[in-house]
Amino acid sequence: MRRVFLSILVAVLAFPLGPGARAQEEAASAAEETLSSVSRYERDGGEPGVLSVLSRPEGARVFVDGEERGTTPVYVTDLSDGEHEVILYLPDQGAVRQIVEGAGGRIFVDFEAEDKVGLGLVVVTTDPPDARVDVDGKGVGLAPLEIPLAAGRHAVRAVREGYRPAEEEVRVEAGGRVEVSLRLQPEDGAILVVTSPAGGSVFLDGEPRGVADGPLRIAPVPPGTHTVRVEREGFVAWERRDVVVESARTVTVLAALVPVRTESTVRLFTDPPGARVWLDGTELGVAGEEGLGFRAPKGTHRLRLAFDPAEKPGFLPLELTVQFREDVEDYRERPFRLRPVDENYATAQTLIERGQLEEALGFLGRVPADHPSYPKARAQMAEILQQLGREREIPAVLAELVAVPAFSQNPVLNLALGYWCWEAARTAGVGEAVELLRQGAEALERAVTTPELFPPDQRDRLVLQAYYYLGVTSERLFEETGEARFIQKGAQAWQVFFARLAENPDALGGEWVGRAQRHRQHVDFLATKLGG
Repeated sequence: MRRVFLSILVAVLAFPLGPGARAQEEAASAAEETLSSVSRYERDGGEPGVLSVLSRPEGARVFVDGEERGTTPVYVTDLSDGEHEVILYLPDQGAVRQIVEGAGGRIFVDFEAEDKVGLGLVVVTTDPPDARVDVDGKGVGLAPLEIPLAAGRHAVRAVREGYRPAEEEVRVEAGGRVEVSLRLQPEDGAILVVTSPAGGSVFLDGEPRGVADGPLRIAPVPPGTHTVRVEREGFVAWERRDVVVESARTVTVLAALVPVRTESTVRLFTDPPGARVWLDGTELGVAGEEGLGFRAPKGTHRLRLAFDPAEKPGFLPLELTVQFREDVEDYRERPFRLRPVDENYATAQTLIERGQLEEALGFLGRVPADHPSYPKARAQMAEILQQLGREREIPAVLAELVAVPAFSQNPVLNLALGYWCWEAARTAGVGEAVELLRQGAEALERAVTTPELFPPDQRDRLVLQAYYYLGVTSERLFEETGEARFIQKGAQAWQVFFARLAENPDALGGEWVGRAQRHRQHVDFLATKLGG
């Protein structure tokens, strides 16, 4: 009780008596308030292990060892033994610093009477939040938080599991406010790749990262979704695009490699069903209602489909090139369709077998241009016209076929048209010959524009023949028209002809080469004469 009376005495001295009743009442009121606060302090903080913190005025923010504990009056019950720093802070009055020993005790601060320390308020936020905040190496709580600090320089550091620490030095001024925002970057993770069998080359997001002769650890790897690919000769490439890496963690990826198959398992269907099947010249069987199954090496093959005329007449055979790339090739949903034979075409075949070529020409000429039989019909017409000695009619037949968009860029067809135009022009009158030669030159220019489309096994020979006939056609056009541009085209054609011939001297016979040299000399002579 002596402390109580002493506090009352201090309060009375803080409010000296002056003349008049009003001064006496104010002093009595102050003493009563102090007595009330101290009584409450005595009552609530008397238990061991309790630190009671009171202030006048109340509402001061209390920080114990840098951690905010509430506003006065506040009672702290979880302190350890030893020395603790207690700071009471009122924004408009400043801060008071006290040091207490042990886990309990009593503090009363009169802000009007106490000397203030030079403190400023530091506001700390972090991204992500809830990071532990250390100030000058001492933990002060979880962000976001506010803490009063002595004026001067301080190191503010934020730490959170799975993230790299972030730190910033701040300068605090007495009575000032400093905002600190710390952004923590996620810690990198790692990927452990195990391949079966071992020895696969590992790629992470398209970049090579080593060979997995055993477990291969890839680090550091930024958090997020990544793609892991494993390649090994003789095995199908393995890939996974949803490998999720978390901060400071290692994710394991197991890659089971499957040997590459060199053969395709094929199930072939035809529409209508029942066609016989040949692959690369070998008959495999009939593609019935359930198709025809077989195995074939992966790659390019020549496929022929045809119906037995005795069993299912009226359909054209189908020949085409196919690519088998996958382990399983199933054509159930995409059958090979054999088109019905056009009646005119079928009648023409019968007439050809009987030797009635003139009659067959009439039926072949009536085959519609949109029917699959049309190209064969035009080719047969050209053959029959040649047999009948009517070569001058061949260019018109081939020109009708070239006029179809699907065949306009066919180099073999354009070469044939250019050749027959040249042949027909040799016996035609001057006017007709010029038209035939112009038509032939245009066709030959289309042929040499796309040499890669010639059949590979005949490409060198056919390309040389196309340039040969372009050269002689241009020379003849100059002779008939006198237009110098045809000499230039002829000279260019012979230049390319002999350049390609030098690369493959055996592509043409000596007779061809001899004629070409004579024509070239003539063209060069004409070009020199024109230039002079």
